[in-house]
Amino acid sequence: MLQRAPLHKFLLKMAAAPAAIVMLILLLDAPAALAQCALCKTALDGAGAATARTMNLAILVLLVPPVTIFCSVFFVAFKFHKKQAEKE
Repeated sequence: MLQRAPLHKFLLKMAAAPAAIVMLILLLDAPAALAQCALCKTALDGAGAATARTMNLAILVLLVPPVTIFCSVFFVAFKFHKKQAEKE
């Protein structure tokens, strides 16, 4: 009887190439991304230290929900994979 590879290994192989392509594109396009940061810096240069500190705090606050969602998805996927491995 043929032994089939687990689904997660198949999905990992299928996702590796597109992920590598996306990372390559992002690395090649990094100067354009840095230009946006320079725009924010220019806007805040004349505003003072308190405004810059507030902007940095706002960026951190806006970063919390996406990171929480991202980590939650991977936590659930890890728990699901662990439960499936225990069943086998």
